[in-house]
Amino acid sequence: MSLFSDVEKMGLGGVDMEKVFKEEPKHIPQDTQKTHLSPEETEKQEEDVLFDKSYQCPICDNSFKVKAIRAGKMKLISQDDDLRPVYENHIDPLKYDAILCPKCGYTALTRYYKPVTTTQLRTIRQEFCSNFKGVPVEVPCMSYQGALLRHKIALICALKRNAKSSEKAYIFLKMAWLLRGEMDNLPEDHASRKELQQEEMECLQKAYEGFTVAFAKEPFPMCGMDEGSLRYMMAVLAYKLGNMQDAVRILAGVLSSRTTPKRIKDKALDLKEQIKKQVQESKES
Repeated sequence: MSLFSDVEKMGLGGVDMEKVFKEEPKHIPQDTQKTHLSPEETEKQEEDVLFDKSYQCPICDNSFKVKAIRAGKMKLISQDDDLRPVYENHIDPLKYDAILCPKCGYTALTRYYKPVTTTQLRTIRQEFCSNFKGVPVEVPCMSYQGALLRHKIALICALKRNAKSSEKAYIFLKMAWLLRGEMDNLPEDHASRKELQQEEMECLQKAYEGFTVAFAKEPFPMCGMDEGSLRYMMAVLAYKLGNMQDAVRILAGVLSSRTTPKRIKDKALDLKEQIKKQVQESKES
């Protein structure tokens, strides 16, 4: 089954995974703190930190409100090696990052929800909005599948307006994080975990490809990251995808740069040791 089969059924068209970055020139989960809240208790706590945030659609000028999480109400407890934040009680603000206009369907991540050019406006109206049939309303809290659907639609809209490679890569990264977040809430023996993990790796692969293209030609900061942070994250993605040589090469750049933040260098050193240990174990086996 295609990762984008659900949006294809909606009449919005699919995404050719091989061609997402073609127009451009050329999961190892970490342990996180566990809570013992029931799904109902978790949803209630999430609902308590939600508020209505107003937006105006850059395509149809419709004013609407979406649910968002009050940043000051969440407690960060850990961070995955690829910089995915993990919050207390499984409250996940990533689920609310794709903003969808309920009238025309235009969708983008929060940081990219801004005015578009005249050409982009015409293309999106003709090639996307005319086919939009609506999406299920998620109340009171956003489900992971609902969030993933909105991120897929955001990717389609990004393709329609010929967005930068970094934006498309960032959407794929966020999709991988959502899939991992969903897995974190499932039992180890749940039937859907294998499929979710395969989809996560597929998204990480596309994120790596996209950031590689973007790194060669786009300025920093990129997707809110400085150069050192992006280099480190790309090294992690390469490692997760089994590209050890690429991971080591990218890490060397992270560690040799004087501008890389100390916390990122510390993470890079940990990853370097992890790779070294894994390579040594493979030689001994």
